[in-house]
Amino acid sequence: MKILIVDSLFSPHGGGQKIAYDTYKILQKNGHKVFYWGMDKEPYFEKNYEYLKFFTPYYTGTKDYLKNPIKYYYNYKAKKDLEEFIRVIKPDLIHYQSFWGLSTAVFKVDKKIPKLLTIHDARCCPVSTLMCKDKYYCKEQYCKKGNFLPCVINKCAKNSLEASIRRAFLSLLDIHNFKYINKFITPSSALKDKIINAEIGIKDDKIYTINNFLNSSELQTIPNYTNKGYFLYIGRLSKEKGVNYLLEAVKDLPRNIKFKIVGTGAEEKALKEYVLSNQLDNVEFLGFKNREEITAIYQNCIATILPCNWFEIFGMTNIESFINGKAVIASNIGGIPEIVEDNVNGLLFEPGNVEELKNCILKYWNNPELAVEHGENGYQKAITQYTEERYYKELIKVYEEVLNESK
Repeated sequence: MKILIVDSLFSPHGGGQKIAYDTYKILQKNGHKVFYWGMDKEPYFEKNYEYLKFFTPYYTGTKDYLKNPIKYYYNYKAKKDLEEFIRVIKPDLIHYQSFWGLSTAVFKVDKKIPKLLTIHDARCCPVSTLMCKDKYYCKEQYCKKGNFLPCVINKCAKNSLEASIRRAFLSLLDIHNFKYINKFITPSSALKDKIINAEIGIKDDKIYTINNFLNSSELQTIPNYTNKGYFLYIGRLSKEKGVNYLLEAVKDLPRNIKFKIVGTGAEEKALKEYVLSNQLDNVEFLGFKNREEITAIYQNCIATILPCNWFEIFGMTNIESFINGKAVIASNIGGIPEIVEDNVNGLLFEPGNVEELKNCILKYWNNPELAVEHGENGYQKAITQYTEERYYKELIKVYEEVLNESK
């Protein structure tokens, strides 16, 4: 089978790109002819990738939008470059992983080629986070049936009217162009339910849930059930990730309980100022860390904490924690409870509930054997449920179904 993977970037920019590239490698490993295409931005996953010359220019966001607003909604150049690449490689199937910067214009290439889209965020929401007024989780899903006016009224995008209008209009175009996609894949059942509930024209029989996975090298990780006395947060430092709730909990905890925070983001300055003003000398910001450094940090923690207040689609850090033998303390929201089972391989708390979060931390601190037990359970789940073999088997089944239907 000749498969084309389309993703915004061919670089380790985020979790979505990691899944896209790992999918590319798994398909190659199983004997398929696989190609990768996206925007031209270094560092590349493969420095000498032979098809880099076909990549489309990188979309720079705000700067590019101001120069050429139309490109934000319809990137004609990306569509043209993808069409040229398709003429050269002649794929049997196109699997889109993300399309930020590319726009849904890239869905409108060669209508005879079957197409799949893995949805890595809440595409039924104009801001893709289900955060209402850029402050709290939109449980009600106000934007339904292609009516994105609530997003504008509530200024959900960065609390900005202009940004909210822009995102609402972009979402209208997105759902209009979803008609060019044969099948959709979501990493969690929770996201599938949200998309169906949004009534944006994607029916139940067009969506498959295939969990994200750990690649073969990650699955060879030897778990460590000892620790060096700290809890760990790894991820973006942004509003929806809820690190502010973690710090509020830390403020009322004994100072001998240590916390390490890995990552950067828009909220970094505010979070550091909070730590300084409250004299939280038991909190350490480690900034960005590469994959090797992160593994060592995982290995020595008591448990990881994911305190998000948004609709977390899956949460790769959850299964990364498990493979290192670590339990997870996480918000009971989105796709998280499909991975983290309360009092089995972790502890769940109500999103934004600082008191519950504090109690979860104390539960592991005062019962270290429980943290180890949950870490062992998490490891067993990781090596049985989130494997390359399971992912490939489920993915290739969808591929074959799409190809058969297209005939």
